[in-house]
Amino acid sequence: MSLAQPALTVAPPVRLKPQRSVGLIIVYALTAAALLLLTVYPMVWLLIGSVSDKDGGYSVANYIELHDKFGAGGVLINSWIFAFGAAAAATITGVVLAVLVARTDVPLKKLARFSAILAFVSPPWLTAMAYVYIASPNAGLVNQLFDQIVGIKPFDIQSMSGMIFVTALFLYSFVFLTVEAALSSVDGSFEEAARVAGARPLRVIRTVTLPLVTPAIVSATAFSIIIAWGLFAVPAILGMPARIYVFSTQLYLFLSSFPPRLELAAAMGVTFVATALVVGMLVWVVQRRRQSNSFAVVIGKGARAAAVPLRRWRPVAALFIVLLSLLSVIGPYLVVLWMSLNTRWFGNASLAGLSFANFDYVVRQYFAFWQISGNTLRIAAMEVVIVLLIATAVSYFTRRTKLRGRFLLQGAAMYTLLVPSVAFLTAVMWAWIGAPIALYGGLTLIAMTQAARSLPIATRNIGDGFGQIDRSLEEAARICGAGRLRTLATVTLPLLRPVLLAAFTVVFLSALRDLNTPLFLGGGSTKSMTLSVLIFQFWSETRIGEAAALTIILLSVTLAIFLPLSRTFSRGY
Repeated sequence: MSLAQPALTVAPPVRLKPQRSVGLIIVYALTAAALLLLTVYPMVWLLIGSVSDKDGGYSVANYIELHDKFGAGGVLINSWIFAFGAAAAATITGVVLAVLVARTDVPLKKLARFSAILAFVSPPWLTAMAYVYIASPNAGLVNQLFDQIVGIKPFDIQSMSGMIFVTALFLYSFVFLTVEAALSSVDGSFEEAARVAGARPLRVIRTVTLPLVTPAIVSATAFSIIIAWGLFAVPAILGMPARIYVFSTQLYLFLSSFPPRLELAAAMGVTFVATALVVGMLVWVVQRRRQSNSFAVVIGKGARAAAVPLRRWRPVAALFIVLLSLLSVIGPYLVVLWMSLNTRWFGNASLAGLSFANFDYVVRQYFAFWQISGNTLRIAAMEVVIVLLIATAVSYFTRRTKLRGRFLLQGAAMYTLLVPSVAFLTAVMWAWIGAPIALYGGLTLIAMTQAARSLPIATRNIGDGFGQIDRSLEEAARICGAGRLRTLATVTLPLLRPVLLAAFTVVFLSALRDLNTPLFLGGGSTKSMTLSVLIFQFWSETRIGEAAALTIILLSVTLAIFLPLSRTFSRGY
């Protein structure tokens, strides 16, 4: 006799809704408010300013005046030539160097990497100042030597080609570092298969290697164009004396005139933001098409591609690395050091005029040196705090929550990457110059604006860092009873420490060398002046030795911060 067993009913799985604490919502709201204030609010004022007229109404008169009286079309053409020329030269140089270092047996690889890093962290005006000393059309040292020997002065660095050349020596480092990182993560078995099939090394590089890293090349080129659009130091030092005006220098003239033509600056800013967005859309379309037809090329333990033997071309490749290092870093560093120690200007190549008089003046005799140095470090510190807090919060909300609007938050943090820096500075001026809160001309507004410009890179890097952390580690802490805040403090942030340190390094160093923001927003007062602005002021007053001495001091501070951090990364922190 058997007893009937009662049927077992299986309850449907219970889906636990993620807990959304009040604290999380408050932090989310504060982050959104900070982004609206930093990035969205100024751009709204840029649009308003571009259509504002002197009578308090709205019209397109500013755009008409910009075209009719100030030759905006010529400035636009110059800007495109400058940006695309510098980006093209930097891309070719950076890609060639990256392929040589990552895929061949070329010697001097450490020199190539170290020179590229130094070029990346050095202020762009250092190279421009050095080449003015060397190759200015009339008094440049090399031109004078040629004039004495053969009776001609062949070089003119104060020209469009000179601007492109000097800017490419700064931008190639960004392309190189981006493309080399992409090449190091690509599975080398694809290239090995092409070699086994009989393809020659050059054909392998052209048909396999470069197509695999096309997205990295396209992104680096697009960012180089946008950086060149907003670059001010090189066009100001090399272009303005020759009356070659680009977007940044024309805006500077509008803003430094009396009275300042803010409405024309806003109209020009909107014009260039629109062109930058067009470039950004084109890059996005290219990458989308590339991804739709792509295949996986990065795997966990991929084969490392064998170094291609250069054989008889090794000396040529080594010479390329040496020349590039001399032109971009070693030469400019030595020339600016010589200028800082020289009490005479052009045409002096003797040791008789060397002394530390310029350093003595700027450090001991110039009345505001220590105040300006303190301003520089305070702005950098404030910017780092703002950027790391907001970028970490945005990355956390995007990667670890399902809150509505989180991707809009990410967009607000990232879009300034597509806005040329001087256009954004014009927007900030419109937003705050007449505001009831007295921020214009102060350190706080400078730090806020620099933070808004640095947010895209920090947000991208920290977001990628969150993506590399397995969620199971955080879930284990939650199962053990840790709350969201404790899990973040004891698990997530310690794992993110290398990424946060890298973001700190990039943001802090960019703050030290930033010229545009304190120059446009500082109001000309020593209370908000930085070392970069003082260098530009000395250079504009033809106080060349003092400007070079300050540049060496700023470069020394930069390297003193960067080199210990780079050794930390090289030890595998």
